[in-house]
Amino acid sequence: MSDNSDHKEILKGVLAEFSKLAAIPRKSGHEERIGMFLLKYLKAYNISAERDEIGNIIADIPATAGYEKIPLTILQAHMDMVCIARDGYEYDPLNDPIKLVRTEDFLQAEGTSLGADDGMGIAEIIYIVKNFDNGIFADCPHGALRLIFTVCEETGMDGAENIDKKYLTDAGFLINCDSEKFEDLVVGSAGGVHIDFKRKIHYVEPDKNLQTAMKIKFGGFRGGHSGEDIAKGRANAITMLNKLLRLISRESEFQLAYFSGGKACNSIPDTAEAVILTNFKADEVSECGDMVRIHIRKIYGDAEPNVEISCTPTERPEKVLSAEDFENFSGLVTVIHSGVWSMSRDNPELVETSSNLGIATTEGDCITLKLLSRSNIYEELSEFVAIDRQIAKFSGFDLKFSTPSPAWTHNPKSRLEKIMTEVFTEQNGFSPNIRTIHAGLESSFFLAKNTSLDVVSTGTTNENIHSPNERLHLKTVVPHVMLIAETLKRIATEN
Repeated sequence: MSDNSDHKEILKGVLAEFSKLAAIPRKSGHEERIGMFLLKYLKAYNISAERDEIGNIIADIPATAGYEKIPLTILQAHMDMVCIARDGYEYDPLNDPIKLVRTEDFLQAEGTSLGADDGMGIAEIIYIVKNFDNGIFADCPHGALRLIFTVCEETGMDGAENIDKKYLTDAGFLINCDSEKFEDLVVGSAGGVHIDFKRKIHYVEPDKNLQTAMKIKFGGFRGGHSGEDIAKGRANAITMLNKLLRLISRESEFQLAYFSGGKACNSIPDTAEAVILTNFKADEVSECGDMVRIHIRKIYGDAEPNVEISCTPTERPEKVLSAEDFENFSGLVTVIHSGVWSMSRDNPELVETSSNLGIATTEGDCITLKLLSRSNIYEELSEFVAIDRQIAKFSGFDLKFSTPSPAWTHNPKSRLEKIMTEVFTEQNGFSPNIRTIHAGLESSFFLAKNTSLDVVSTGTTNENIHSPNERLHLKTVVPHVMLIAETLKRIATEN
C-alpha cells in the first residue's frame, strides 16, 4: 500500500482521470459520448468491457493470482451529471465541457455544476484498477472485480433499474461510490418517485388595456440537493415567484405570458423568471417584488441571504395564457407540497419523507411541473402519488409518474460495513459516521436484483452538489482512494 510520498501522485492521477470526464458533456439522457469513451478507454488497458442496451458500461477484472475464489466485488458509479449553470452564464450542457477551477483546497467549475457527483467515483475507480499490476497498489491483492458505470441516475436511475440482473447475481459485495461526505459510510437510502404534471396551454391575445409588460427574475437562492439539503430551510425559487405573481394578480389586472423555473427535479430551484402584462406601472410591480423579498427574509432568514428579485420592462408579448390556465397553474404550484413532509420517528435528525418541485415551465404548448418525492418508507411514496392524483384531477392536469425506486434498508449484519469501518478508522484515526440518508442511491435497485448483496456507499466530500456552487474537497480524494483499495485487499485476504 502507498505511503505519504505517494499521496501527491494519487491526487494528481485521480484529477487527471476526472479532467478527461469533465471534457465530455454528460447530461442525463445524453451519455453516449462518455459511455463510448469509457468503453474504448478501458479496453486500451486490456480490461474486458461492454456496453449494454440501455448504455451502461460493465467491465470485468480478473482476481489476483491465488485469489480466484474470493467473492466478486462490484465497484459502481454513474456517468451522468446534473448540469446547472449560474444565472447569466453561457453554457450548453450538450456541447460544452466543464471548465475546472482548482485552488489549494477545492476543485470547482467556472459558472456551472462540477459533476464530481459522480465523476469522482468513476475517476477514482479507474485510477485504482489502472494501478493494480505495476503501480501504487501493486501490493494490493483482490478478488474478481466488476465495474458498473450507469446512465440516467440523476433523472430516475434508469440504468440501475434496467441493468440485466446477470451482472449482479454472481457478486458478493458492492461498493457504491456516489456518497457526498468522506467521513460517512452510507448503509441505507430513500426511495423516490418522479411525478410530472402536464396541461395543454390555451393561448389568447393580450388584453389591449394592459400596457405594462414586465420580466420578473428571481435569483440568488442557494438551491442544492433535493434530498440531502431539503431540511436546511432553503426557499424554492418557483414557489416564491408564484407568490409574487399571485400578489400582482390580486391587486391588478394581470396576464401571464411565460414562466420558467428550476433546472432538475433533484435540485432545489435557485432561479425562476416570468413575463407578465399588467395595468400596474413598472414601479408598482417593483414594490410588489420588495414585499415578497421582505416575506422571504422573514420566513427564511439567514438560510437565504442573497435573494435577488428584478422587475424590468420588456417587449410586449404576442400571446398570453388564458385566465383559466393561469389560475390552474398558479393554484397547482400553491398547493403542491415542496419541502420536508415528515421526520423519522426512529431518528429525529433524519428526514423521512419529502417532495421537491424542481421544474415548472410554460414553454411550447404545455404547462409542465416536475417533482421528485422521496421517502425512507416505501409506502409513503404511494401516498404522494395518491395525493397528487387528486390534485391533478382538481386542477385539470394530466399526471405521469415513474416506477418508484425502492428504499435501501440497513443490514446490521453487513460484513462490508465492518471491514470498511475498521479500515477507515485505522487510516484516519477516527471512526466514520454510519448513516442512512434521505437521498436516492442506485444500491436499492441492485439489492432488488440480488438481495444477498452486501452493500456500502462511500465517496469524497462534495459540497453544494446539483448547483453552480458545487465543489470537491481535495483533501478527501487520497484518503478515499486508500479506503477503497485497502477494503478490496481486506476482502481478499480476510476471507
